[in-house]
Amino acid sequence: MENTVPKINEFVRETAEAFARAGRSGNLPEIVAAGKNRDRETLLKLYKTGLISAVGENRVQEFRDKYTPEITWDIIGRLQTNKVKYVVGKVRLIQSLDREALAEEIERVAAGRGVLQECLVEINTGEEEAKGGIRAEDLSDFLQALEKYPHIRVRGVMAVAPRGLDEADLEKLFSKARRAFESVRPGREGFDILSMGMSADFKVAVKCGATMLRPGKILFE
Repeated sequence: MENTVPKINEFVRETAEAFARAGRSGNLPEIVAAGKNRDRETLLKLYKTGLISAVGENRVQEFRDKYTPEITWDIIGRLQTNKVKYVVGKVRLIQSLDREALAEEIERVAAGRGVLQECLVEINTGEEEAKGGIRAEDLSDFLQALEKYPHIRVRGVMAVAPRGLDEADLEKLFSKARRAFESVRPGREGFDILSMGMSADFKVAVKCGATMLRPGKILFE
């Protein structure tokens, strides 16, 4: 646990270097630390550095076990409709909105609690059948379908790349996600988050325009 702070400092430095190499200007991407299998004390120490904006959890049960209002939380894993009630109003972002049945349940719970739940639409860049996410080509239509849910505010897009790709293939997929994001952005107020890039591929994601990164292992091991 004592190594947490040095590792986040190193990650920020590497992110800044990738940002500069890409010729980007402005704010560095936000960092959402993937908290899978990490204890609450470690995550709280990391959060208190002020260098991450949230902790992201893949599993709702793990989120429930570790939840403390001292930390800002996101859900970054696929969300089952029967688990929605445990996260709406407690998490900053649901980053994995990918089907209308899920939107309907988020709307129902959020309306009942009188809250506005912010979400990202997940894009399945590699079109992997076993994973969640919509096709990039379907983003515009899906966003239109979501407009009828007044208690959901879509803030942008989240993408996960398949494992094991080389840098050239990663760049193609991340660029595809960015093009989809940019194509629907005009006229959408507050639609400003492009969440992509994890421990193994964050430098490519920065190069391709990510505004939010989701590192895990690299921060802790």
